[in-house]
Amino acid sequence: MEDTESDVYFSNEALTKFLNAQGRTIEKVICHLWHNTFDKNSTIEIIDNVELLFLDGKKLTIGCNAMGNGMDAIDFDYHQTKIEIEKEYGGKIKIFAVDASKTKMWEDVIGKQLKIVKLTKINNLYKADSLVIDFGEEKREIQISPLDGLIIDYFEED
Repeated sequence: MEDTESDVYFSNEALTKFLNAQGRTIEKVICHLWHNTFDKNSTIEIIDNVELLFLDGKKLTIGCNAMGNGMDAIDFDYHQTKIEIEKEYGGKIKIFAVDASKTKMWEDVIGKQLKIVKLTKINNLYKADSLVIDFGEEKREIQISPLDGLIIDYFEED
């Protein structure tokens, strides 16, 4: 039996954003990275969110939810967030926007249509621990890790 009490689920707003992104063509992928230099001997970089920019000017940004315990389709203002983070942490944590469109992970999906965002469904709710973005022949899985931020990988059907 599933333990749905401790699971985190996508909101109806997030589900609507996923639906609205389906059928759109990818123009660019931006990854926003946190660069943590609190410990000079152990700099940490994590993917905070991934932004899918579509040819029609729309975007879908996938990141951590407000509680930090699951994923969400978020509204993200890079410039405002950058200012707030650098001020709050005195420059010890910085956020960078990286155009990942030409990386090995993303180059094969540029120009392709997002067919569907696949989620895990339990009792009519959709778990916010991972998702698969399906571009037909190309698929990517995005998961969340409490210590590592977003983890993005190729996805192969079983």
